[in-house]
Amino acid sequence: MTVKSSIRNIGIVAHVDAGKTTLTEQLLYQSGCSRILGSVDKGTTHTDSLDIEKQRGISVKATEIDLTYKETNIHVIDTPGHIDFSSEVERSIGVLDGAIVVLSSVEGVQPQTEVYFNALKELNIPSIFFINKLDRMGASPSKTIVDMKKLLTMDLIPLQIVYEKNNEFVVSNIFDITNYEKNISEIKEVAHKQLLEDIIDMLGNYNESFFKQFFEGTLTLGMIKDEILAQAIKGKIYPVLYGTALRGEGIKELLDGIIDYLPAPENLDDSELSALVYKISHNKTTGKIAHIKIFSGTISTRDDIFNVTTGKIEKITMIKKLSNQKQIDVKSASSCDLVMVSGLNCSTYDILGSKTYIPSLQTITTPLLTLRIYSKIKEDYIALVDALTLLQEEDPLLNLQWIKEKKELHIRIMGKIQIEYIEAVLMERFNLQVTFGPPSVIYKETPIASGYGESRYTMPKPCWAIVEFLIEPLPMGTGRIYESKVRTEKVKLKYQREIEDNLDQILSQGIYGWPVTDLKITFTYGEDHVMHSRSGDFATSAAMGIMRGLNEIGTTLLEPIIKFRITVPEDVGGRVLNDIIKMRGSFETPFIHNGTFTIEGKMPVSTSLEYPGELGRISSGKAVMTTRFLSYEPCSLEIGSIRERIGVNPLDRAKYILYVRNAL
Repeated sequence: MTVKSSIRNIGIVAHVDAGKTTLTEQLLYQSGCSRILGSVDKGTTHTDSLDIEKQRGISVKATEIDLTYKETNIHVIDTPGHIDFSSEVERSIGVLDGAIVVLSSVEGVQPQTEVYFNALKELNIPSIFFINKLDRMGASPSKTIVDMKKLLTMDLIPLQIVYEKNNEFVVSNIFDITNYEKNISEIKEVAHKQLLEDIIDMLGNYNESFFKQFFEGTLTLGMIKDEILAQAIKGKIYPVLYGTALRGEGIKELLDGIIDYLPAPENLDDSELSALVYKISHNKTTGKIAHIKIFSGTISTRDDIFNVTTGKIEKITMIKKLSNQKQIDVKSASSCDLVMVSGLNCSTYDILGSKTYIPSLQTITTPLLTLRIYSKIKEDYIALVDALTLLQEEDPLLNLQWIKEKKELHIRIMGKIQIEYIEAVLMERFNLQVTFGPPSVIYKETPIASGYGESRYTMPKPCWAIVEFLIEPLPMGTGRIYESKVRTEKVKLKYQREIEDNLDQILSQGIYGWPVTDLKITFTYGEDHVMHSRSGDFATSAAMGIMRGLNEIGTTLLEPIIKFRITVPEDVGGRVLNDIIKMRGSFETPFIHNGTFTIEGKMPVSTSLEYPGELGRISSGKAVMTTRFLSYEPCSLEIGSIRERIGVNPLDRAKYILYVRNAL
């Protein structure tokens, strides 16, 4: 099967402030696809278009651009680096054929770098590392490589030698078209020879015959380069390049690396349609736009498309594609294309056509905070509901909860900068002024032991749904598992699906008002009635039965824990250690170097929400604190928090039945 050799679909990922957006601008500029070099500091980049992005100098939304270099069409998704907007990265990673992971040579491997690279590795997405900011004070490319081997992967292939000259780093390529025929035995420079031997050793791990050629003395530099190319495209090894994006250094080598070491997509035009909606946006003129990656098959305007997720057939009314940074109308699109489609009433992560070629997607984002949002102008309340509904289509993790009877709106967020973004975008796009309640930590619940929950929903008629569930705790981090052991002669398939489809909603609030996780629910017994059972009965009965079971078994609270890395001046290191202990945190042995004190460990989110501000105060602004979500761990009710239940509790059987029948 042939490949679409002149196409690359890639993403750029990094921890915040590693220089990712500046790098993207340089790729556009040095490929000749932009006459003007955009600047993050001046707010003139091609990918940061929102006011908050220009003001803060950070990326908030994943943005698609395209460029052409050496007759290769390169489609780039520039993703945010800040943890508050990592859901944008999560949605993008699943549609990439290759990636560039950017690191700062000053800060090295940072928490989000680990999160994003591990997701790429899990999906076996071939990647290139670009070590940036060689011009910065404190830059240490060698230490960055050590960190990468320790925290990311041992399978690194540096393609350049970096050495210091006149207090500046100089980069030289070890592969050049003029030396491809040279046998490695002819290499005399010690550093060059040592690096090549390390590379051969790494390549030999995945190709034993390569060792044989080495010992026979037949290896040339061209043969080594070809083997790197072959293994990199399979995602076995990861080429490393160096540069300074701000100065435009190392960009041409990176552009060449994208073509050489990242794969072209397979030609699957003749296969059945498999496409994924990875992003939703809204346009004032055309309405909802589905950003989709076509993994196989083709689509055309006026086509009827089957949405696997919803089970519905919908018609495509318009297809747009990026060309020279402009959206152009096209009549059709084929495998590997990233396109924008109108006419589909779909959601993020919906699968179109079939599941055949859709990769398993990675979950790398967990919102840890919840808060209320209010309209400043009372009359704007319904308009705010509509606006938040649109924003949730774009970011499902907002998890909007609208309690109509109380006129309350609740959303979930990753952090405080996301609050600024939501406030800004509601004003910018919808002309709505809002305020927020204080953020509170999202706890979870898990059953203490195994037990049964049952419900006989047979009165008042018309209704009939008898259910029994076995509820079992699972190891932390497992999530939810559902299984049915009830035959369809006892409970029809449509009613069984009703239970499964409503399980997320049923478990969204446990005994203490928090989502229930790490459990297995088995449908062990049930009964429907040919005359009295109706649509909705089994969802209602399942909610009452499962909540009754959880209430009898009991649940324990789980609190979110973050992993942190803090660097402060050495003289405040002792104070930081005391603070960590007070916050119920734990830490590893501190690392002291050149007057700085670095500590890594873990701590609860609930005790550390305000600590970055406090850390800045005690260090006179010289502290650096990076965090990432680690896990949920058990905590007592005294330490945790009980949340007031939203809506009617299924444990209040009579009231709940009236509620689901709209009789309250």
